[in-house]
Amino acid sequence: MDFKYIGKNIERPDAVKKVTGKSQFVDDIKFPGLLHAAILTPERAHARIVSIDTKDAGSSEGVVRVVTGKGCGFRFGDNVKDRTPMAVDKVLYTGEPVAAVIARNPHQAKQALKKIKVEYEPLPVYTDALDALKKDAVLLHENSGEYWHLPGIGPVAGTNIADRYTLKKGDVLKGFEEADETVEGEFIYPFGSCAAIEPHGAVAWFHEDNTIEVWSSSICPFVIREDLAHTYNVPVSDVRVHIPEVGGCFGYKSDVTIEQTVAYLASFVPGHPVKWILSRKEDFISSLIGHGIRTRMKIGAKKDGRLTAIKAEVYHSTGAFVDTGLHVMRGSTHNSTGTYEFPNCLLEGYSVYTNTPPIGAFRGYGHQESQFAVERLMDILARKLGMSPFELRDKNYLGPGKKTALGENLWETNGDVKKCADIVRKAVFSSKKPKEDKEYYYGRGFSASMKSPKGAPFSSKGCYLKFNVDGSVSINMGGAEVGQGLRTVVRQIAAETLKIAPERIRVYTEIDTQFSPWEWQTIGSMFTIQGGKAVYRAAIRAIEKLKQTASCVLKCDIDMLEYDGDYVFLRSDPSVRVPVPSLARGYMTDDGITIGEVVQTTADARLPRYSNPDANGQGSMGVTYTFGAQACELRIEKKTGRIIIDHFASSFDVGRVINPRQIRGQVVGGVMIALGASLYEELRFSGDGKALNPVFSKYRFANLKDAPLRQTVEFVETPGEIGPYGARGIGEHPLIGVAPAVLNAIYDAVGIDLYSIPVTPEKMLKAIEEKGKGK
Repeated sequence: MDFKYIGKNIERPDAVKKVTGKSQFVDDIKFPGLLHAAILTPERAHARIVSIDTKDAGSSEGVVRVVTGKGCGFRFGDNVKDRTPMAVDKVLYTGEPVAAVIARNPHQAKQALKKIKVEYEPLPVYTDALDALKKDAVLLHENSGEYWHLPGIGPVAGTNIADRYTLKKGDVLKGFEEADETVEGEFIYPFGSCAAIEPHGAVAWFHEDNTIEVWSSSICPFVIREDLAHTYNVPVSDVRVHIPEVGGCFGYKSDVTIEQTVAYLASFVPGHPVKWILSRKEDFISSLIGHGIRTRMKIGAKKDGRLTAIKAEVYHSTGAFVDTGLHVMRGSTHNSTGTYEFPNCLLEGYSVYTNTPPIGAFRGYGHQESQFAVERLMDILARKLGMSPFELRDKNYLGPGKKTALGENLWETNGDVKKCADIVRKAVFSSKKPKEDKEYYYGRGFSASMKSPKGAPFSSKGCYLKFNVDGSVSINMGGAEVGQGLRTVVRQIAAETLKIAPERIRVYTEIDTQFSPWEWQTIGSMFTIQGGKAVYRAAIRAIEKLKQTASCVLKCDIDMLEYDGDYVFLRSDPSVRVPVPSLARGYMTDDGITIGEVVQTTADARLPRYSNPDANGQGSMGVTYTFGAQACELRIEKKTGRIIIDHFASSFDVGRVINPRQIRGQVVGGVMIALGASLYEELRFSGDGKALNPVFSKYRFANLKDAPLRQTVEFVETPGEIGPYGARGIGEHPLIGVAPAVLNAIYDAVGIDLYSIPVTPEKMLKAIEEKGKGK
């Protein structure tokens, strides 16, 4: 199929404002009478609050109010209501708000905060799920069994288990009995931070008419709106949430984070807007973090390489609250089979309360953590079977006629992982590997990957589309632009469907729940699939409205008409036509009588038949998959243990490329994030729960010097059935296969199997030295 705008590079509609510094972010928002909050966090990660002395702080210059959690009578959460806006009676992690000063300016608030005195009674601290699961472990939430939760999920009373999930397919015991070989291991994906360039921030305003207004750097405005309406017992229509430009997300702005805290503070000073912009340290420890997943996995196969069974246990150190983390665990668990068909599965996941910041989304949403395990074990199993890792994988890839662990049937329109694997195999493995020399070891590694959306059955994305009097088009949606380029996607899909130039389409620049169409959250790499489909549907409906009016004007049946972007015309005689601008607001006849509707349409789109899990943990919970493959060539410096990525190759079956330049940027950027996780990044905690490196100077990112010397990025286009023009999601997928590809390459280079990341130079050098000593 030939396209005029799909598959082409067009400029981002928001580019000029961003590069000229004219985009408005939440910290740019100012109002008369604006107050500022400063937050006190505890010195201890787990302790009872004995007393809080706020007297001196309350009498300080510029201070309007000092607030604590004492008397707070509500908990909040969309899945499990286990969260409070401020600590009540005890603290559960070092980033938890204990007290807040509301003052005329930020300096006054911070100075007064220093005068607050808190006395604590220490309690045992657990930063790892396995420690919190021990029989003698103290409960973090003594009353967790009383928390409201959605059906089928939630805490196990009397334990630190915050949620658990089990998936059963076939007979796993029989599957391992049939196996000729088995391999197993424990794999650790540590804590990390999304650490977007813009930290979290929010403004909350309780108006005198009992309405509530919020500005936030979040990407879930409608969730915030409903959450606050429920908390403060007002109609949802009386809560208005604005989302200005968002300076990056990578996951951790996709849930309610600080908004409830800022709203709680603002409720004490009605009539005044209250702002809290997190410092970088606060953004690390007082919002949401990611990962913290330990995967124990065993897989079995016949001698010919056919997989027979998999058993996985996913232990998620979910932090002080589980509401934002439980679906990360669940996604990690049921996607732990990766790109392979296992006839027999037993997959178990546990979210466990720990004295660390709450876990939320991190780009990849649980997929990379458990697929790290299965992809490492596939290489190890291949060696044990005496097979090529490619041959073993080829025998077991999911594809048409196969069933996922969830029990979903796959078809050709779900994509072709084998084609992706062949592309990266040719890019990386077609030439001879360099031989070891005086300075370096050389290695090459491969990994396949897949990602499902991990959304919700009711999730939908809406579109408002309006033709203007000159034939130009305005589009309003609820999807948050966080740098991924969704406005460009909206423009291109609309342009292709409406057959007009992208420059004639103006896309929204902010979200306002009073005017924007409803959208659940901008998550799961679903905007192109769902949001793009909503745009397509709204455009088709607009064309139908144009034709309906034109049929009255031209006095013919509607099915006799065609539309080309400029005119609606008679198919049998194109000279009989009406210009689109004449139809946009209805057609005005010579005597002034106007006929037809104003051309403004709405549409939405959700994933078809998306379900909750059944009694076996299975169900239609994937629906649409994007498959891919990645491989790398690396060097290990003998003197230092430093790992240098010479070449990284990625290929994904995205169904249809909407914008080549933009999609390549998604992949290249995603690879860089995952290389950081593989080789450098880790948010570390001491035994007493204190974050050791919650600042950029100590939290090691991958930077430009760490980038692969070369990146190969190619796409397969097997059109899907759900997204517009066959497109599938790609936003998170480039991260998933990076860590196992790197660690498989490390084994190829030095013959050492590693089971945790990051593989820092110190860790690599130590492993090489220990191997040399025969350990």
